[in-house]
Amino acid sequence: MAATINRLSAVADMLIKNKPIADIGADHARLSIYLVKNHLAPRVIIGELGDGPYVRAIKAVQESNLQNCIELRQGNGLQVLKAGEVNSVAIAGMGGDTILEILAHDWAKAGSFERFVFQPMTKSGVLRRELAIQGWKIIAETVVQEKGRFYVIVASEPGNIPYDLDNLAIDIGPFILKADNNIKRMYLKYYLAKYCKVSAKLSCSKGEHNEKMFLDYQYRIKRLGDILSVQQS
Repeated sequence: MAATINRLSAVADMLIKNKPIADIGADHARLSIYLVKNHLAPRVIIGELGDGPYVRAIKAVQESNLQNCIELRQGNGLQVLKAGEVNSVAIAGMGGDTILEILAHDWAKAGSFERFVFQPMTKSGVLRRELAIQGWKIIAETVVQEKGRFYVIVASEPGNIPYDLDNLAIDIGPFILKADNNIKRMYLKYYLAKYCKVSAKLSCSKGEHNEKMFLDYQYRIKRLGDILSVQQS
């Protein structure tokens, strides 16, 4: 699905401004073109693996007449970059597990960039859990809603001090749990409904494992209820 201006803007807002940026998996180069046209980055390096996406990105950059500011490289993930070559890296429109594979190919090299901005299409919790294990600090998160679907955007900076996130923060995100805008509150309500359905099924199940899961989901439901109550009061 093509990213809209709202999603492009949300990703761009979290990148380091006026410094070189890499766009890995460029989605027709829309983000790269947006960054350059809006004077948010002097130079962007696009990395694309597949022949089709690579050719489409080349065509989009040429049609925008931005060849002097946007460089295209064909290759897998961060392998197209030299260590520390850019200040921030955007990886958008992939599953959280795929994003994690890109980082895990070379954590040391990934750590040479100042900031990453991720927009996982699925499995954002898988990504958050590993960021915490690796000691990469989550510095910002937001949610964008488009045509009834929520898109999560996570900014992280490399580090080496592991930290803990509970299941709720892994699932939803520590900054999104602050519920400091209406879309974040809508996202929490979406998860609350989802948890209630899971909890109802677990309440009818037997076994020690299911009982532990039931208690965990009850805890999550209470936490979300408390957060939403405070925000609405």
